Amino acid sequence: MSGYEKPSRGWGFCALSPVLLSLLMAAPLGLLGEETRQVSLKVISNRLDFSQNLLHIRAVGTNSTLHYVWSSLGPPAVLLVATNTPNSTLSVNWSLLLSSDPDGGLMVLPEESIQFSSALVFTRLFEFDSTNMSDAASRPLGKSYPPYSLANFSWNNITDSLDPATLSATFRGHPIRDPTGAFTNGSLAFRVQAFSTSGRPAQPPRLLHSADTCQLEVALVGASPRGNRSLFGLEVATLGQGPGCPSMQEQHSIDDEYAPAVFQVHAPGCGHPSSGCLVPTSPRHHGSGPRCSSTHAAGRRPASAAGPQAGL
Repeated sequence: MSGYEKPSRGWGFCALSPVLLSLLMAAPLGLLGEETRQVSLKVISNRLDFSQNLLHIRAVGTNSTLHYVWSSLGPPAVLLVATNTPNSTLSVNWSLLLSSDPDGGLMVLPEESIQFSSALVFTRLFEFDSTNMSDAASRPLGKSYPPYSLANFSWNNITDSLDPATLSATFRGHPIRDPTGAFTNGSLAFRVQAFSTSGRPAQPPRLLHSADTCQLEVALVGASPRGNRSLFGLEVATLGQGPGCPSMQEQHSIDDEYAPAVFQVHAPGCGHPSSGCLVPTSPRHHGSGPRCSSTHAAGRRPASAAGPQAGL
């Protein structure tokens, strides 16, 4: 996969709590609408180093296939490729993928079936000495501690957490170097779950999903804050091809009887390729998927309404 636009970046903020953020991801509306999909999870390992592996989620519909490729080879990242055939496949060339020129290391075949592709990369975990979440888009947020680069984390072997019954797997990591000991008993986890039908998970926040979506829950568990009023931020970079590059969108709404509360909801959607995102979250604020207003350059206030849900 090549030809991506320059990545855009954004941040998500939350008070220290087990669940940082939960969001749903889906392809553009034109490729959606499947009531059911045949979903499979497969770990693709490098035969020369089994600690290097990818998680491939393949969701096959009547006339389309969604490919999610999750990686922790560097910072946690996901590539979404949507095709207009139920027979498309993923090809991995580890020699190319790990080289200085990885073009062609990941390929979805046949190439002419690809209708959409996009990527999402989680780059850094920030920590600020602040409890002001009323306007996380404002600056300054308070004293900042040195950020954690997620590229310098050590991640578990995804095979150990693969659960075909729930179509889920968890990337769990901690800093390779941790001079303050903040992660001695803690970890940052990315739990990925796919769905073969529509519905709601058994556990809160019970976000409504369909067979076209994949849910990501980001959790910071057991880590010690470096301040008494720590506010954490997760930096996200999005990449896409052409005008369909995803952006983050925001909506305030009252949730239904499944989790009655006022939610500040954030979702990926169509937008200008330079869009960024701000995702304030807390135990009562979870990101998910409806269409809403766009947040442009990272660090600014939400702006005008944008298009429907799409991308990552």
